[in-house]
Amino acid sequence: MSSIWPLALLLVGVLAGTVASAAGPGLTRHGRWLQYNRQYVYIIGVDRQALACDPYMDYVKALDQLARYRINKVRIWSYCYWEPNRHWHPWVYSAATGQFDLDAWNPLYWQRVKDVIAAAQTRDILVEFSLFPAYPADPNWWTDPHTRVAWNKLFNTNGAFSTNAGGHFFPEFFDLTYAERSRRGKTLRDYQRALVDKAIAELGAFPNVLFEVANEFFEGVHRLPRGYQVYPWQQYWATYIDRRTSQPVAVHVHDAAGGPHLDAAGNLIGIRYFWNLPAVDVLTFHLYQTNPAKLAQLLYGAQGKDKVLQCNESFTVVDKGVDEITREAWGWFLAGGYYSLYVDSSADIGSAPWVQFAQRAKVLRDIAESVPFWQLSPVDHAGREYDALIRQGPSAQSWQLLANPGVAYVAYFWGPASTASVKIQLASGLYTYTWYDPRDGIILGSGSVSGGSIAEIPSPSTAAWHPTVGVVLVIRRGGQAARPPHGGGTL
Repeated sequence: MSSIWPLALLLVGVLAGTVASAAGPGLTRHGRWLQYNRQYVYIIGVDRQALACDPYMDYVKALDQLARYRINKVRIWSYCYWEPNRHWHPWVYSAATGQFDLDAWNPLYWQRVKDVIAAAQTRDILVEFSLFPAYPADPNWWTDPHTRVAWNKLFNTNGAFSTNAGGHFFPEFFDLTYAERSRRGKTLRDYQRALVDKAIAELGAFPNVLFEVANEFFEGVHRLPRGYQVYPWQQYWATYIDRRTSQPVAVHVHDAAGGPHLDAAGNLIGIRYFWNLPAVDVLTFHLYQTNPAKLAQLLYGAQGKDKVLQCNESFTVVDKGVDEITREAWGWFLAGGYYSLYVDSSADIGSAPWVQFAQRAKVLRDIAESVPFWQLSPVDHAGREYDALIRQGPSAQSWQLLANPGVAYVAYFWGPASTASVKIQLASGLYTYTWYDPRDGIILGSGSVSGGSIAEIPSPSTAAWHPTVGVVLVIRRGGQAARPPHGGGTL
């Protein structure tokens, strides 16, 4: 399959308002943002991979917690490989023999997945279903008798597939023409297609589902011999899924930034193979970057490609602390993307650190939805960053700006605080402005200002905001008043 795809850039204009029309109910992409049931919603989620796979996890309690804080997406994995005797799996597994049967589906697993998604739907929570959360480049993962990966013939009854000379299964797992066959004569591609078909058949009718082809698809890609490309594998499955379901399709396009993950021009490896692919709706990144300016720099090449941008796995609250995680989340919004927090047992859903973040996540969503955020962009149609509209701020040069000049502006400042006013170029008109604390949504100041030139807006007291978390400035056209925090728990 060719890795060169025709250009498909369509800039979609949307009328102002809090609700906009869509082709139908459910989850649909409109340019760079998603709608759910004909409404643009800012998506902020969690990555709780085993929520469906672990039958001991109380998914109702977890989803109730998400809804309470207006967290409206959860990512789950099709196959949680790390505890085979605890988790349920797509295929039948025998604890007695420690083997899977890739030719037999586990009905208990598929029913639980549907129960989780149905419960999420009643709470207006989206579910991202990751089809291939595999790490075939890791010999420890591939051969570990504790994880007993289903694709390894040592741990299945099907007689496929074989470990390579490197002690792993990379790049074989991503080879559409891999020739080895199981005892029943099936190829790797046959088994991969069977999993995709089963997921679409069981989950494709749910309006709150989007399909992710693979988690961390580029894990180990820099280890490949020069000239080898695995991109066609993900391109193929994205197109395959898109042709069989109306649900949005996400592809993973980049891991953590730096080193071999950047090409000679400083661009993210691999992204060019997906940003013009018509079948792809969502470009997924795991950048682990809490500096919003660096994050925006890494995403710059994708910001004008008319695709949804998202982080669906971040640092944990324990990794960085809630303040830096809050800044990471705001960095993704100001870069024009969605954000999801990685959740594990160190600070699980409902724990004190998680609740502290969830409260701040609700503030982020409330503020984002107080403006027509789907009309806002970090760059203009020529690719020029709107950050340049700000000439001065209360945090030296540490700011990012989303804007639709003449309609609304959202600025985020972080770093050492000062009393310096904001100087910003505004389109002609009368505006109201509001300063918010991202920690709790408290209004730190408000007023009105005229556009048409460089406008000056006084900054809040330096004692009122935390330098790590920062402060948010929202500028609205006309008499739009600052909105109070959202009172409900729905999407």
